Amino acid sequence: MSYQKFVIISYLRSGTHLLRTALESHPHIVCQTEVFNSDNPNLPYSLSLSSQQVLDDWVYNKIPTQTSHVGFVLQAYHPFSLKAFPGIKANARWNDIWTILKEIPDLKVIHLRRENLLRRHLSHVRARDSQQWHNWDARQLQHISLLEAPPNAHIDQYKKPSTSLTLDENRLHQDFTEVNEWHQRAELHFGDHHTCDVLYESLQHNFQNECARVLKFLGASPYTLSGGVRKLENRPLSECITNYHTLKNTFAGSPWQHYFED
Repeated sequence: MSYQKFVIISYLRSGTHLLRTALESHPHIVCQTEVFNSDNPNLPYSLSLSSQQVLDDWVYNKIPTQTSHVGFVLQAYHPFSLKAFPGIKANARWNDIWTILKEIPDLKVIHLRRENLLRRHLSHVRARDSQQWHNWDARQLQHISLLEAPPNAHIDQYKKPSTSLTLDENRLHQDFTEVNEWHQRAELHFGDHHTCDVLYESLQHNFQNECARVLKFLGASPYTLSGGVRKLENRPLSECITNYHTLKNTFAGSPWQHYFED
């Protein structure tokens, strides 16, 4: 069976599930989730599986006959650990996934980034604290590839956050630096491949045009796409972060001062 292979390279809390679920609303595209997320305790397979086995069994397997494109999400740091979030579990067994993908000559690479890394950090901290990573749209779930069924409490059950968080200055600095380093590493790694750069903010504000651009890049037929997740936080940063103004003063004059947009 012949189909175009692709991968979405991104970073957690940067719109990967918005983009991948949108692509899966296309009748000829399959886009699996984060199959190399070794920090996920609910993976339906062992961490001892080889990278190639994961690809063969959980990405390029049981593909519907009408499918023209097959991809998955690989966060830029997978399957490694993070300094800013030291509890994240690495899996050395999957270190070779980057080499395996690089050796696929016709692989298309979508590089999805989030411009405001302060909002990304806040989203990550809140999701890790609440354990609600997504707010799924029930109407789209039947079209979405999942490794595990989402809890009912996370399907069409959005509640506006009412609490604010205090963010650690040193952890923020570490995270800002680390995110950029992983993205740069991924860009260099796939420098010889056909790539498409997408900004999460552009996807949010110009959804259909950005989706059309991605479909054109992939060589997929035009289609009106629909995302399968909804945004969890819409408040201004100054309402979400208790020490916002202190942090804004601390990062004034730094390369990251523009993240403090309030």
